[in-house]
Order: sequence, then C-alpha cells, then structure tokens
Amino acid sequence: MGIVIRQSFKNLIIIYFGLAIGYINALWLYPLILSDSEIGLIRLLISVSFLFATFASLGAINIPAKYFPYFNNKKQQHNGFLFFLIIFSLFGFTLFSILFISFKDVIFNIYSQNAPLLLHYFYYFLPFTFIILFINLFKSYLVIQQKPVLPNLINEVLIRTFIVIGLICYFYSLFNFGEFINFLLVAYIIGLVALLLYTKSLGALFLKPNFSVFKSKYLKALLIFGGFSFLGNASNMIIANIDGLMLSAYKGLGQTGIYTIAFFIATVIEIPKRSLSQSVISLVSEGNKNNDIGLLEKLYKKTSINQLIIGALIFIGVWVNIDNIFHIMPHSNIYIQGKWVVFYIGLGKLFDMATGINGEILGTYYKYDLIFLIALGFVAVITNLIFIPIYGITGAALASAISVFSFNTARYFFLLFKMKIQPFSLNTIKVLIICAVTFIFNYFIPVERIAIVDILIRSILIASLFGVLIVVTKSSEDINSVILKVFNLIRKKLK
Repeated sequence: MGIVIRQSFKNLIIIYFGLAIGYINALWLYPLILSDSEIGLIRLLISVSFLFATFASLGAINIPAKYFPYFNNKKQQHNGFLFFLIIFSLFGFTLFSILFISFKDVIFNIYSQNAPLLLHYFYYFLPFTFIILFINLFKSYLVIQQKPVLPNLINEVLIRTFIVIGLICYFYSLFNFGEFINFLLVAYIIGLVALLLYTKSLGALFLKPNFSVFKSKYLKALLIFGGFSFLGNASNMIIANIDGLMLSAYKGLGQTGIYTIAFFIATVIEIPKRSLSQSVISLVSEGNKNNDIGLLEKLYKKTSINQLIIGALIFIGVWVNIDNIFHIMPHSNIYIQGKWVVFYIGLGKLFDMATGINGEILGTYYKYDLIFLIALGFVAVITNLIFIPIYGITGAALASAISVFSFNTARYFFLLFKMKIQPFSLNTIKVLIICAVTFIFNYFIPVERIAIVDILIRSILIASLFGVLIVVTKSSEDINSVILKVFNLIRKKLK
C-alpha cells in the first residue's frame, strides 16, 4: 500500500486545496454575489452536464479501468486505445445531441413554470457536455496509468480558481450573469486543453488513426462492457442528480440553490474516498484481471477502514460546527434551511466510504452491478417523488441518503456471497465507538460567542481526541504508519 498511500497523500493535498477554494466560492462568494436562483442554475448547468456527458460517452469513460491493461504498450502507442476512445465518444456525443434537441419541447414543458431561467441557457448544455465528456475521458486515461495528480489539480484547483476570478468580475460589474456563464465555459475549455498538453508531455497523446482495437479479439467484450457501463453510469448519475432536477421542477431554482450550498458543505466528507479510489484503481484492475482475490480483499479492507476514519473525523467536525458554518455565511438566514441536508447527505457519504472500493471491485461483475444501479435508480426517483413534495430540500437529501445506503448494502452482500470478501473488521467497531465518544465529548466544550473562534477551538479539541484514540487503539495500520513517519520527520528537523 506504500504507493497507494503516497499517491493518495498527493491527491489529498490537491483536492483539499481545491476544496478550500470551493468553500470560498460556495460559502461566501456564491451567497454574497449570486441570487439563490442563479446558484441553482449553475448547479444544474454543471451537474446535469456531467450527467449528459455520462450518457454521451456510451461507457467509454469506464473502459480504461478494465481494458487498458490488455492494450498497454507505449512503444506501439497503446495499440490505438486512445484513438478508439475518442472516436467512440464522438459518436456517442453526436447521438446524444440529436436526442437532446429532439426533446427540447418536453424539457421546456417541465421547467417553464418553476425554472424559466434554466430554459434561457438551454443550448449551453451541449458545449458544457462536450468539454466535460473529454475532460472525464482523458482523466480516466491518465488515472489508469497512475497519473491522477495533474488531472485532479486541473479539476479541483484550476477550474475553481477561474470561477473565483469570474465571480469577482461579476461582483464588480465587469461581467453580467450571461458573460459569467460564458467565462465558466472558457474555464472548462482551458482545463481540457491543459489535460491534452499534459498527456502530450507524457508522450501518451496518440491521436494518429490506429484501428488495432477495432480488429482486436477483445473488441466484442469491450463493447459489451462499455454498454453495461453506460447503463450503469447513467443510472448512477441519475441517482446523483435526480434530487436537483426534481427540486427545480417542484420547488424552483431558488430551493435548488439553497440545496446546492448545503450539499457542497457535505461533499468535504467524501474527498478522501475520491483520492484513495483513484490511487488504487490500477491495482484493482490488475487484481480483477488476474482474479487475485487476496489482493482485492486486502485493498477492500484497507480502503474501508482508512476512508471510514478520515470520513468520520470530517463528518463529526462539520456537524458539531454546522450552526457556526451557516452563521458566517452571507444571507445565513436563507441558507440555514439546508442544515439537515448537510446531515443526511453527509451520513450517506460516510456510509459509502465505510463500504470501501466495492464499486471498483465489482468491475468484474459489472452486469450484476448494473442491476443494482437500475434498481437504485427507481428507488431514487420514487423516494424523491415521495419526500420532496412533503419535506422540500430536506426530503431530497433524505431520499439521496436512502439510495446510497440501499445501493452500498446491495453491493456489500453481493461481494460477501460471490467473492467471500467483506470490508469490516474489529477495527470498524473501534472507530464507531471512538466516533460516539467524540460526539459526547463535544457537548462538554464551552460555547464561544465568536463563531470563528468557536470553530477553531472545537475543531482542534475534537480532532485531537479523535486522533489520539485512533492511534492508541491502533485502528489503522496505514494511518499509524503515516503519523509515525511525520513524527520522525519532525524530530529529525528539530535535531
């Protein structure tokens, strides 16, 4: 796990730096500069474009994770693997564009009453979808070659920095809102260009027509896998975005804007999972290829406990400070409506982290995973239909949490019965007890009147107690090892 830990650490630094920029955007600049409806529009424009990019890719984004090892030969330009992915994606985007324009009237009928601003930017979905599709494609292509750092730097830092610049320009009336949306599109274009240049610098930008994949004996299996991945990803993205889509239709863009801010606060919890999953994906791919159950079980358990520890600490830190977080936001009286959105979304993400890399391991059994995804797609739609009209944004968050719990539980039992592996251990129970002790300890910390001071004191005390208990109980071999190395490094520097 040494390489995994090093890659994860680099990714975490980048992702959390990007998250800091994102928090400046979401918790201060967005509420200060934009209306709740404008925030809702931006949320839909970006998140739905990611959904559409999943449809348009026809599964190409997932193909590298499973089939790149079969074509991996740099001297032979990976046997035209990148060329195949690009052609496949262009074909998918063309089909998607035709369908998207064909359903224009249906979309207008759904959103014309409660979200008319969305319809004004209807055609922006096409260029955003195209750019995001190829950003995701090249990111997938680089991650499988154990080059996840720069793609994360572009996604998490570069694009968010451009958003800060755009918001400031809008605030000082250098842009109107329409020009800000154009600037946002340019930011994503710059991100794609940066990925292309980085791929070229690695000597891996093989664009010359090469039809080796089309002639390969793996083509049929690859296309079948792509088809199942397409259906699975589509279901997964529907689950992830159905809340925003249905909120906008039922309650309008304003409520979607409030939901977006609360949702973003909760996303900090899942950052370690994103980092660690990217770092182990090549190992999981090799393990699946070689049917190495021992390696897969080892990765499954280690990612589960490490993700649970880091995710639990962040969840506790966010929730014990939640009132303070909303208090320091501009227009806090509006956005505090999303308090329980943070709780339910955060709880769902924590459970997702605790179940480890179940989705990556299930790459071998993608047909079964598709069944889970389709079933959960129906669960997500039904629960949103039930809870949004009754509870509004809190109902959307509750529906999302139910979907995440159900989906990961299904994956857990499948891997348990099919491969005889599961991610939990005695250490899992230790961590849960430590979480309970830490939550109880929070109630004995005196409340400071100044919100920032209270956040700092409460966070330091909570993190210190949690960290000491994790180290003393030896809940994670990897985390203890990292902490020991840090202490040794500090001791050497002091000497």
